[in-house]
Amino acid sequence: MKIDKRFVMRYVTTIWILLISLLLTNCTTSRSQVGAVLGGTTTTGTCVAMGVDNPYAIAACAMTGAFVGAEVMYSSDYDVHNAVFVDHLNTGPSTSSYTNWYNSKTGNSGIIKTTRSYMKGPFKCKDYEAFVDITNNWPLIGVGGVNRNTIFGVACQMPDGRWVEYKGK
Repeated sequence: MKIDKRFVMRYVTTIWILLISLLLTNCTTSRSQVGAVLGGTTTTGTCVAMGVDNPYAIAACAMTGAFVGAEVMYSSDYDVHNAVFVDHLNTGPSTSSYTNWYNSKTGNSGIIKTTRSYMKGPFKCKDYEAFVDITNNWPLIGVGGVNRNTIFGVACQMPDGRWVEYKGK
């Protein structure tokens, strides 16, 4: 029985790429970095599975996938929701108010409602409700799906301007 050396090398290369991608994904801290790793891994695996054996072409596949994956994850509607949420906390009145957002390209949306503002010691705090309706369209099996939920909580503004969730009474 003769084993084709190119066939074996293709699979060894794919396994190494997947292992390195897995290790890099565990070291990342942002969604755009995770997107770059997943996108690069997906396109590299696709190129290798299609029989591409030119290392420059495989590198081009990896780079293209990494750029697309990072952009998809960075420009996500979660970022839009978080930006609108923080903007509403910063600019909303001290009475009950709400704001919403809608992405016409994806159909995703969210509603942010503050119910009251008050001082807790030296910190300005706001009670909030946030409704999120986001459907992810990611081409990998098991990644993505529908995220539809309502979150209740208290956010307090730190002296540096950041808002953090207050978890105590």
